[in-house]
Amino acid sequence: MTIHNSLAELIGNTPLVKLNHIPQAAGVKATIAVKVEYFNPGGSSKDRIAERIYQYDEVESMYLMSGSFDLTVIISGRSLREVAQFVGERLAPLEGVTGTATHFILKKYKEKHLIFRPQEPQEREYIFV
Repeated sequence: MTIHNSLAELIGNTPLVKLNHIPQAAGVKATIAVKVEYFNPGGSSKDRIAERIYQYDEVESMYLMSGSFDLTVIISGRSLREVAQFVGERLAPLEGVTGTATHFILKKYKEKHLIFRPQEPQEREYIFV
């Protein structure tokens, strides 16, 4: 057993474990290893970043997405300017954030099992003065 002088010596040394049974059963001929994040005393880097981000009141929801393992953050704001300002001034400068991409919901098709149907075209024409 190795005895370390501090937790700092352990950060960044998340152990990798080879998967032995799954690849053989699936016919995979590659070596597959997984990171065992719960052995890392600082938690995963995504968890540490997420913990700093979800503390903000503007953050409604937050998800770790599969594929590229990006964090998706749902932010509420009164205007596009307010949301862009929050991303630029509060999220982008955080240590560990390597980039941001801002997307806005333009149209909802379905949310929480509720389907949004296209509206019927108006038969009357309205003029506002």
